[in-house]
Amino acid sequence: LEARQTFLVESPDVTYSKDFIEAKYTYSTVHVCKENGVTKVRPCSTRFTFRTGRQVPRLGLMLVGWGGNNGTTVTAAVLANRLGLSWMTKTGRKKANYYGSLLQASTVCLGTGPTGDVYVPFRDLLPMVHPNDIVFDAPALHLHPR
Repeated sequence: LEARQTFLVESPDVTYSKDFIEAKYTYSTVHVCKENGVTKVRPCSTRFTFRTGRQVPRLGLMLVGWGGNNGTTVTAAVLANRLGLSWMTKTGRKKANYYGSLLQASTVCLGTGPTGDVYVPFRDLLPMVHPNDIVFDAPALHLHPR
């Protein structure tokens, strides 16, 4: 699956290639110890390199207790959204959505721009599988996206 890109980080610590996003990060902390009754604080840092594939893989889900509350809820939620289901209530038509999903409904502040804070959907920070593309499978259950 192709990941969409809604913003680009311009930094000497971030590089983009056709296949990967690579970021260098320095984790800074302090080491505290006591020597001869004196507390000494020594700054230390560790350099990390994070590499993320830009191609979103297929994601299969095997869930223990699929017939229970959690299994049926997650399966029904994904299927309702994938199929675009809606239903009538006494207050009007309701449509399936991912409003309760941290990844699908949340935003993150990237920083401040000319008109104030700039927010992007959490799901756009890195390439990730959309819930509608999850493949559910079990011996008697075949619910694949078309």
